Amino acid sequence: MSERIWDTRQPLDPAFGTAWTAALADSHHANFALDLEFLRWEAGRGRTGLAVLIDEPGRRAAFVLRREGPVMLCGWPWRWQAVICDPSRCGPVGIEEAEAAWLLERASRIAGGRQVRCHFPMRPPRGIAGFPVGRTLLYRIDRSDDELLKAMHPSKRRMVRRALSRGYEVVDATTAHHRRSFALIQQETRIRFGETVGAPPPLYPPSGLGWREWELPWMWLLVAQCDGRVESGLGDGVRPGGVLEGRAGGSTAEGQKDGAFALLSFEEARRGRDRGHRLINLGGDTVFKREMVGRLAERVTIWCWLGGSVAWDLAGRAEVLVRTARRQTIALVRRLRDGAGHAGARAVIPALAVDEMIALVNRLISCGAGVV
Repeated sequence: MSERIWDTRQPLDPAFGTAWTAALADSHHANFALDLEFLRWEAGRGRTGLAVLIDEPGRRAAFVLRREGPVMLCGWPWRWQAVICDPSRCGPVGIEEAEAAWLLERASRIAGGRQVRCHFPMRPPRGIAGFPVGRTLLYRIDRSDDELLKAMHPSKRRMVRRALSRGYEVVDATTAHHRRSFALIQQETRIRFGETVGAPPPLYPPSGLGWREWELPWMWLLVAQCDGRVESGLGDGVRPGGVLEGRAGGSTAEGQKDGAFALLSFEEARRGRDRGHRLINLGGDTVFKREMVGRLAERVTIWCWLGGSVAWDLAGRAEVLVRTARRQTIALVRRLRDGAGHAGARAVIPALAVDEMIALVNRLISCGAGVV
């Protein structure tokens, strides 16, 4: 068995870089967050970690553990950062439960006494503590244009046709105008959804920051424009041959009405396919996304698996109990208010009281456990 580790606080050993790149090339499920250039970029901004390459008879794997205080993290609630390097894996997730348990065990040993939190696309087996943290859609795009269109909900196909009939065109965002316009659209979108936003994006931020993040080599931004105006944008994280990772999107009110974002989503799929990708991780699970992808997507729940030393294992199990109690208490309170035939309960627990009770439960659990 061979286990090689690169601490991103240190210079990269060229031999490790060669082996890592070759391993990722054997995975259709690798994403940009495993790329060496991305890891270097993160380390340059103080976000460091360990890139781990394991090669043993019959299997090879690559994963990243990121430092965050006393915790070592692998992945996020919408994206995992571990792959089994096997080119024959063509399913949506590319990793099995037993393999995830194997990687958690290795990560726990490497972590040096820290707690380990690994995000994997399945529930942990009995004996491993964990809890659900997010849901996403894995969209199979290795299909013809006609199949991609037919999979959509009819309302989304109408949106695509509407945008085309009104003169929208989709282009790669290759200019500062495209990228900054998209940043302004993102801000407008957040305002439309009731979020508080700060000052407009700077006219020209440092390279790689603000709207200039779309200049980074692992970023890909498409915009939909009409009469020279950018009305919508959709951005992904890119790794050649791997999974496209949904990063950001937004539309002006006019673009939303005209169906520009639906057109962008269709173009993202067909152009992504033409770039050699098989899957898009849409980075969430919404009604709009489900209607865009239809039967070509699989809904996946991401779980946070907890590991580390024995002490951290006990803390993890306590955290799972606390989180479970929170979910069950909130569900019970809502059922008491909203359940059919519970008019008396509604009188006892009015709508305003439900929110207050949920907030109280959260405060009590957080103060009592200190781990949530």
